[in-house]
Amino acid sequence: MSTSPGAEFFDPRTLADPYGYYESRRAAGPVLDVSTAEKETYLVVGAAAIKEILGRPDIFSSRPVGAQGVNLYPRAEALLKEKGFGRTPHLIVMDAPRHTAFRGVLGKMLRDKRFHRMRPQIRAVAASLIDDFAPAGRCEFTRDYAWKLSVLVIADLLGVDRERIGEFKRWSDAWVRPLLQRLTEDEMFDCVTQIAELQHFLVGELAARRESPRDDLLTDIAHATFDLGQGEVPLRQHEQLGLCELLIVAGNDTTANALSLGMLRLVERPDIVDRVRGDARLIERFAEESLRYEGAVQNNFRTLTQDTVLHGVRMRQGALVLLSWAAANRDPEVYPNAQAFDIDRASFRTHLGFGGGIHTCAGATLARQELVESYDLLLSRLRNLRFDAGFAAADLVRMGGLVSHGLARLPIRFEAASESNCAIDPPVRNQ
Repeated sequence: MSTSPGAEFFDPRTLADPYGYYESRRAAGPVLDVSTAEKETYLVVGAAAIKEILGRPDIFSSRPVGAQGVNLYPRAEALLKEKGFGRTPHLIVMDAPRHTAFRGVLGKMLRDKRFHRMRPQIRAVAASLIDDFAPAGRCEFTRDYAWKLSVLVIADLLGVDRERIGEFKRWSDAWVRPLLQRLTEDEMFDCVTQIAELQHFLVGELAARRESPRDDLLTDIAHATFDLGQGEVPLRQHEQLGLCELLIVAGNDTTANALSLGMLRLVERPDIVDRVRGDARLIERFAEESLRYEGAVQNNFRTLTQDTVLHGVRMRQGALVLLSWAAANRDPEVYPNAQAFDIDRASFRTHLGFGGGIHTCAGATLARQELVESYDLLLSRLRNLRFDAGFAAADLVRMGGLVSHGLARLPIRFEAASESNCAIDPPVRNQ
């Protein structure tokens, strides 16, 4: 049996449902040594310590130097280069000034041209999905609503044919799977083969947008430029792929998980359902508290660029530091009675459910729209929410790794109602 400090934390059962671990170790301080035989590693569970790290990007680098030891198989990486285009650069593992330039490109695309137009689309997609399963009085929520809504919204944003959402889901799952569990080399071969398929699809779509621009995000990415201090230059192919992959994975996986975790709260707490239904202000508060209480993103990586001391803990250059957004969101120093789900919290939007600092999720506005619109429509159309027959809270299986966190499935029953008592006015449709 391993006696390394990180043995319990890195146990798959802990990673799948880590909240008990966070609380049992919190008294040891905001910075926990979870080193393994392979890597000096620290888990930061205190909100103040995380904010201190976010303010010191020169010491706590976002570049994953030595962080990707799990599921790093050289032959699988070579296969991705052979069949696809290799690993692509992602914003979440960039430091300034490169991060600043790329974040500016993505932020402008999303802010100026997309988000303000997405609400009617989100609402229309949500209503259509509910129409499909409401008459049956039951559904498997993660499959029938959460992932479909998130994939359809991101497909619309990118400008991808909705008929391909099954492939998008498969590709996204293959990308995320290595973040959730330890895989064999053969399993990793399967993942990188599917990632290569996604890359070839995107390269083809980007080429088509260069030839025939459309009003979509793929066109924006295909024609985007950035400036690292030497003038505007076009994004190169691997940089375009990196932006596309980030949007697809973050837009699909994290939003779907957040939706399912929020629905679980509604099933567990009928008293909250009765309060928030038909009240736009309380629905927003519910969405934010759901993000705080159980996060779809648990941790992000940092790598130490020099020896340092943080809250009395000495850490050496090259050590891996895990910023636990989820643990910080239940820090009693910030949230009184942090283990309780409470939509009346005074500071309901201060959580780190979308990360923090320069790496705060660029799609947070869109994700919030998806959550709020979804809960409003679901509560207006579905009454008496409960677990499906033969399923109970004890049957819930949480899927989680160092980063992603969600539910394997959520079978529910309800009584269907016609759309009424919405907290948010439906979009006006052209006559």
